[in-house]
Amino acid sequence: MAAFYFVGVKLEYKRSGNFIVIRLDEGDRIIESMEKICHEEGVTSGVIITAVGALKECKLIFRRGCQGEFHEHFEIIGNGNISLLDGKPKVHLHVSGGNDSKQASGHLVEGVVTVFCEVIIQALQGFRMEREKDASLVSQQVLNPYVLKP
Repeated sequence: MAAFYFVGVKLEYKRSGNFIVIRLDEGDRIIESMEKICHEEGVTSGVIITAVGALKECKLIFRRGCQGEFHEHFEIIGNGNISLLDGKPKVHLHVSGGNDSKQASGHLVEGVVTVFCEVIIQALQGFRMEREKDASLVSQQVLNPYVLKP
């Protein structure tokens, strides 16, 4: 398993061909960590096949103009994609999760891992997925107004 240090935290992952298996530990920031690993591995387009684990705090976008924050144990399962935004890897991850008192689903803006989180990414070869800001979504107050370019 390869490892590197980022913001004082050791991130561990293993790459085999187009697949990257990541283990995030207590205190790791899931989106920030995944983007850093994609940058280090040169992944500019990919599929997040699965993300499973637990977060101790997170921010989700539920729908246009509506988001929520959780500051408690939150079990998650999710998937998404990786594309380029302004020349850097951009993780777009949706999760469903909950605990014994509530459940929620949405776009994960950021989350901090508790216990651990496991992520599997498949890098896509032969084309680039890129994102751009959509002015009409900005005017509608969409909180994540970045769309894939066709």
